[in-house]
Amino acid sequence: MKRLLGLLIGLVAVAGIISLAYGGATDSLDIKVTLASDIEVNIQDTEFNFEELIGGQTSVSWNAVTVENTSTSNREDWELKLDDTGSDWTAITLGTPGEDEFLLMAQFGTSAGTWSSDNHSLTTSNRNCSVNVYFGNGTYAECGLDVPKGATRSLWFRITMPEYSIHVGEQTIPVTVTASIG
Repeated sequence: MKRLLGLLIGLVAVAGIISLAYGGATDSLDIKVTLASDIEVNIQDTEFNFEELIGGQTSVSWNAVTVENTSTSNREDWELKLDDTGSDWTAITLGTPGEDEFLLMAQFGTSAGTWSSDNHSLTTSNRNCSVNVYFGNGTYAECGLDVPKGATRSLWFRITMPEYSIHVGEQTIPVTVTASIG
């Protein structure tokens, strides 16, 4: 009896070891992660007023508008868009504005640099910022691309007025900055 009991205990021990060692040919686990989604951009100025300009005149803003990445954890890429629905004028992207047309350009930088309608004209479609092309001045640390959290960029504007207009008085031209993870 003692011998039989010892044999049973030995079999149970061996069976336990064999079952512990068996894990199968494959196994898997779930990896979980959440993308930080606190994308936030803040234009610190609510407006810029060019004040009164004459027909056909081109003017560059005398100071920049400050744009800030206010997310808590993300680098951001920005894009710019013009919404000319607030104005009686129509936006053009190159050439000389005619009746009730205007050309508005934007550029990130520590100062207003050289302007090119191909690279700096605002359109009614979103355009991604870049270093050398859209809204950039050629300096990586000043453009609207890969902007670190808490960082600011200076945004300059240049407007060419309509040659003439049947719509007189102040016009409002909304500009939108949209952020995405950089």
